[in-house]
Amino acid sequence: MSGIRTEWVWIRHAPVQGQENRYYGRLDVAAEPVAPSLASAIARRLPSSAVWLSSPLARTRSTAVALKHGVDPVAVGDFNDQNYGLWQGRSFNDVFAQNRTLDWSNPVDILPPEGESFFDLATRVYAGVQRLTDHYAGHTLVSVAHANVIRAAIALALDIDLGTALRIEVAPLSITRLGHRIVDGVHQWSVGCINLEMGG
Repeated sequence: MSGIRTEWVWIRHAPVQGQENRYYGRLDVAAEPVAPSLASAIARRLPSSAVWLSSPLARTRSTAVALKHGVDPVAVGDFNDQNYGLWQGRSFNDVFAQNRTLDWSNPVDILPPEGESFFDLATRVYAGVQRLTDHYAGHTLVSVAHANVIRAAIALALDIDLGTALRIEVAPLSITRLGHRIVDGVHQWSVGCINLEMGG
């Protein structure tokens, strides 16, 4: 497969309803409808032929359908949102106030009760990206996913630490483009753009 290029186009799902400043993670909350004009503007930036993927949650699937009418994205469990366990549905301020002893300066390893850390999420995202890159080598994949999933994919492509990746802005409906190529048996990643916003 030397020289075969696989393109990844990541899109964060549309904004969710009624979850401002809360951990919602695996809660299957609905995404806001995407305005037709905005959907058309984003769609013009997307490849006409691609394998469409989403997480198992409805907000990613509904966003995919809004951007490409009639698409039936493949649900990828490895690309599910972070599991915040008992923190899900609670406000950031409430969780922080009751967990002041946690090392909030090192959020990568913070483990919500009955949930997973960002490190855990990144581990499964890496596995999913690598598996699907091998399976769909030479194709373009459009993956509608969650902010932390996209941050993990960027960390893999840029070979940066996860703490740095958490500082990357990933806005709703933004586009991130990553490319993968195997040259002489070596996996090489490139970055086309990160957090390209199409406006509201």
